[in-house]
Amino acid sequence: MSTQVTVPKATGVGYLTGIHLLADAALLWLGYYWLGIGETKTATLVWSAFVALMLACLTCWLEAATFAGFRGAPLPEAFRKALRHLLPVLLAAIAIAFLYGLVQRWADYSTQPAFKIASYLTLKFRKPVKPASVQRIFDAVLWLVRWMILPVFLLPLVSGAATRGFRGFSEIARQARAWRYWLAVPVLLVCAFWLPFRLLGWTPRFSSFTVEMVSFVVRLLAAYLLFVAAWLLLGYVTARETLMRR
Repeated sequence: MSTQVTVPKATGVGYLTGIHLLADAALLWLGYYWLGIGETKTATLVWSAFVALMLACLTCWLEAATFAGFRGAPLPEAFRKALRHLLPVLLAAIAIAFLYGLVQRWADYSTQPAFKIASYLTLKFRKPVKPASVQRIFDAVLWLVRWMILPVFLLPLVSGAATRGFRGFSEIARQARAWRYWLAVPVLLVCAFWLPFRLLGWTPRFSSFTVEMVSFVVRLLAAYLLFVAAWLLLGYVTARETLMRR
């Protein structure tokens, strides 16, 4: 006997997209403001910590409401539910930041084992093995860990915490995801984070300063829209995949 799983339709997608277009811009401005706060005095240090906490809470609230909305909750209820479950979402965000910090530490350290492995292979095969060749293998593995393996397991955890609180943490242990999800996650993450920075970093040369400014504004707008669209689509496919596995 086959069991069919009904996946609730996401509600208020248009409104949610509009909220993200405005709220993400406000959060980016708040982050830019926080980076510019001096920490020379106790008062400014306390203010900097407060702004950082507010930035983290508002970001987690917005993203948790996004996951809840894509899992079928009406938009007002999605924000209320996300606010009730803000603590587990914050803890999940801290754990994710810690894990990615460890991955970055390993990326910084990987040059040493790459050099040792290259030296060992050179002695073993009597042929020179370049440390750069071994390093490329390390970089490829780290790329998969950063952009595929960790997100595939951690995004459903955040989605579950947003709608079910601490009980949602169990969704990290669900059975293996569909192969489409394993492919969609790195593609959408690259579109949300890597491509926008590449687009902003691309500086075509023009003879006129006005044309250069127009080019920058157009690229900035395109990068921002790409980020919002890819991140919302990632939230949708994560919510759908999580519900299908329940």
